[in-house]
Amino acid sequence: MNSFEQLRDRANSAIRRAWTTMGIPFDVSMVDEKREGIIDVEALLIITLLLMERDRMVTDIPAWINSFSHVLNNQKLKSLFNASPNRFRNAILDNVKQARFFTACPNSFIKIFGLKGPASTKILETIEMRSSRLNSLENLVRSSIMLKNRLLYGTGFRADLISLIHVRNLKLNGKQLARILCTADSTISRILSDLRTCGFLNADNEMVKQLNTFPGMFLSTQSVWNFFELLDSEAFRENDLKRAAYENLKFKHDRFCMQLVRADSAPAKRAANKP
Repeated sequence: MNSFEQLRDRANSAIRRAWTTMGIPFDVSMVDEKREGIIDVEALLIITLLLMERDRMVTDIPAWINSFSHVLNNQKLKSLFNASPNRFRNAILDNVKQARFFTACPNSFIKIFGLKGPASTKILETIEMRSSRLNSLENLVRSSIMLKNRLLYGTGFRADLISLIHVRNLKLNGKQLARILCTADSTISRILSDLRTCGFLNADNEMVKQLNTFPGMFLSTQSVWNFFELLDSEAFRENDLKRAAYENLKFKHDRFCMQLVRADSAPAKRAANKP
């Protein structure tokens, strides 16, 4: 097995753990967000769609989207997809279009990827059957802070910003928060102002009343950009070039990719400590 295949295998194992947290019954341990960090579901979707092979993913992911579309941030998903480099965006698009089960997803998802329908009766029956095996939303909100806050505050960026504020020692300004949430600076600035006005945040954008906190982000939009870099680095035959690519990675909000790189990689360890 070459290094590229090893990277894909490690990534697939990690995303199955994340999807178990989100309610898909894979036979693996779930990610404990309180110990390992918060999962951004749109970032998880983009990486999943890129890696997706002809296995249970092609039915279970459409079933999840169909069941829980009301807690998806479609604007973020569209922004992440459109901001992806061309070759990765095309690979994602090919995977989604080849897996005809995505035609059973809601129109909000279908429009993002330009899918053509309608779904056949057989596809709809398969998706309905796979949906019945998903965990309930009542259970999911106990394991996912983002999903819980979206039920509380809606599927816009307000809910996701409130989730990020639960990260211990976050210390990000409005521009950095906008980048990690993949939205406009003005959107985050307005929400921060609202949260300060109502007394949820102090002048330093910290929670006035400490609630449950999390150690960081297990998988975020930073994970998406890092994963693209990792895949690109596999094209280098020279180890020195691969190490140089690792030097550009920032793992502060990305435990997912930090776990993918080799534990004995000194450049990766240095990157993990960068702000």
